[in-house]
Amino acid sequence: MRTVNSYNLFEESCESTILYHAIAGSEKEVRDLAQEAGIDIEGLKIEVERYNIKDELGRPYTPKIEDALVY
Repeated sequence: MRTVNSYNLFEESCESTILYHAIAGSEKEVRDLAQEAGIDIEGLKIEVERYNIKDELGRPYTPKIEDALVY
């Protein structure tokens, strides 16, 4: 079974403002997901928020990256 983690992406000078949130197996996969989505994350810090995350049924989440802004 695949292991995925939760990542936060932010500018190092402003760690309190998370710009993107990703679910992926590695930092490389986060970068690949961003590139596929047309999101420029150059210069952003990628930090693991939680390891080995799963849904309510115990299955790993599907890898994705999304804007972290709350509407």
